Amino acid sequence: MLTQRKAAEGEGAMLRTKELDMDSRTLQDIVDIEVQRLGGGAPICAKVSDGVVTLSGAVQDDVRRIVIEQELLRRPEVLDVHNHLQVPPPMGDTQTQLLALLERDHVPAVGLQIEAEDGAVTLSGAAANWFDRDAAERLAWALPGVRSVENRIALPPGAVQPDTDAVGDPPA
Repeated sequence: MLTQRKAAEGEGAMLRTKELDMDSRTLQDIVDIEVQRLGGGAPICAKVSDGVVTLSGAVQDDVRRIVIEQELLRRPEVLDVHNHLQVPPPMGDTQTQLLALLERDHVPAVGLQIEAEDGAVTLSGAAANWFDRDAAERLAWALPGVRSVENRIALPPGAVQPDTDAVGDPPA
């Protein structure tokens, strides 16, 4: 449990002292059990020092990475979490990797064509809205080895498109 005590009145500073109901080894054991329970078998290393947990390793997705951190922070003995967990990119060729990322982020890939050659990706086909079109391009750029992305994805007639005017410029 973390308590705060006011320093001598003349100094006016707050001193933070920690009064743990357990020793560091017990907290390490508790953190190891929690990480094992939440990690789903992922290779995660958790080190505890003065109530601060440092996580490293790999997990299957961002949701699991965040859940592990948040669950550890719910423990009153854990003062902070340094989360260095990584989410590995999908395996396969560029097209397979991009389709996996689109599925992971719930971006529809129906009607989308992906061509990739020598680090150049061309996206074509149709998207239901601007968000899906933009997400496909951003995810393509996130892939290793991609040097250029040409986005030819069409939007349906009447689809809302972002304003291309400079920020703050009133419409003409």
